[in-house]
Amino acid sequence: MEDNNKRILFVDDDPDDFLLIEMMLRSYKSMNFELSHAKSFKEAEAFMTQNFDGFLVDYRLGSESGIDVLELIKSKSKHAPVIILTGMEDGQVDNQAMEFGASDYLVKGAFDGQMLGRTIRYAIRDAELHESLDIAGRKFKNIFERAADPIILINKESLIMDFNPSFVQKFGYNPEESDFHAFYFIDLLVDEKDKELLKSNLCRNLDVLDFEAKIKVNKSQNIVALLSIVMNESNKDLYQIMIKDLTEFKIRNEELFNLKRFSSTGRIARIIAHEVKNPLTTILLSAEQLGYELPNDVKEESGDLLDTIKKNCTRINQLITELLDSTRFTELKSENYSLNKLIEEALEEVEGRIGLKCIKLVKDLDPEVGNVKLDVAKVKIAFVNILVNAIEAMDGKEGQLEVKTCTKANKCIVEISDNGSGIPQENLDRLFEPFYTSKPTGSGLGLTNTQNIIYSHGGNIRVQSKEGIGTTFFISLISN
Repeated sequence: MEDNNKRILFVDDDPDDFLLIEMMLRSYKSMNFELSHAKSFKEAEAFMTQNFDGFLVDYRLGSESGIDVLELIKSKSKHAPVIILTGMEDGQVDNQAMEFGASDYLVKGAFDGQMLGRTIRYAIRDAELHESLDIAGRKFKNIFERAADPIILINKESLIMDFNPSFVQKFGYNPEESDFHAFYFIDLLVDEKDKELLKSNLCRNLDVLDFEAKIKVNKSQNIVALLSIVMNESNKDLYQIMIKDLTEFKIRNEELFNLKRFSSTGRIARIIAHEVKNPLTTILLSAEQLGYELPNDVKEESGDLLDTIKKNCTRINQLITELLDSTRFTELKSENYSLNKLIEEALEEVEGRIGLKCIKLVKDLDPEVGNVKLDVAKVKIAFVNILVNAIEAMDGKEGQLEVKTCTKANKCIVEISDNGSGIPQENLDRLFEPFYTSKPTGSGLGLTNTQNIIYSHGGNIRVQSKEGIGTTFFISLISN
């Protein structure tokens, strides 16, 4: 049974940060944390005589760095879970943290109490697992065979030498098949930087506890995984790799983040409406009154200034109303309706645009997808908004629009993909913001309304995109 009381050493020279982290960890209910504070490298060194379950270490620490503290901790306890904290995103810091065996790397201000508590909890759990594997070498094979996560053994050239049943199940790697041929784990890594990191650590005989990488499961599917690479104690020429699939975890986190952001935007919109509409009405009424009271010669001299005031007051009022409508959960006239049929109807509405740009349409609508309780008119608007954006993003000569439906658990999933210009990462995070648009004539509320419609149905929407490759929208709705 998991011990819910954990001692954590926080190494940071800022007392305010200590108070903030302590408050965050109190909000995490799945585990109780007792936090101790070391303000310098020397204080951290003095604490090494005590036992701690985990460590939070600030990267910038006076004359020494967090990496120095990390090395100190690792010299005392090889498997100690250490999480590096830093004030800004820095790839070099990230690589250093991984290289010296940090369990994770978090950017201050980019996490809340739940994420921090969960990160510490997982780091402690993984450290305990690695330590138990280290100590109980005779039991390794049993753990190896029974692990729910894929585990493989590779040599220094990354050739896969052994694997557990979970790896066979997830990757379809089975030597008993007639067309089986051995291959290298490095070939499963998608990004070159991850390949270089693996090569470097194998050459230098370094363990890497938990680094994130994109891995090919098959020709058409990649997953985001957390890899732990540990030298095999019984054979120094072999390395054990544990693969933890983070795809579903990241999807849930992204969906939760988007929902929270949507709710926050709605609250801000209501505050703006309350604080702006009343004085705006006063301005508009005053302008009307001035129109009655000013002498004709004054009005002739001022030109159309009064009309300009009234026109812009009306425009501001309209924008506030649109903002409220796009961020308030809408009332639904729900009925049971075939999701595939609704997709076909949405495609009919954009058929002219598809034909005009000579775009190739690929449909893969799963016949097993049944009826969904939804407001047909509103969800159709949401799908049409996404389809129009996809069409506008593509070059007609090479454009390909793919629409797919499927079921997963109790959800119906719709995927709408294009091979257009893609969305830059800095714009991707703002995609559903009200009034944000990259189009010269766009209102910036189309995708906000789309998100609102999907959320109003208890569903979720997320997007993946890569510049020059294309964009995919994933919409999930609760099936009947």
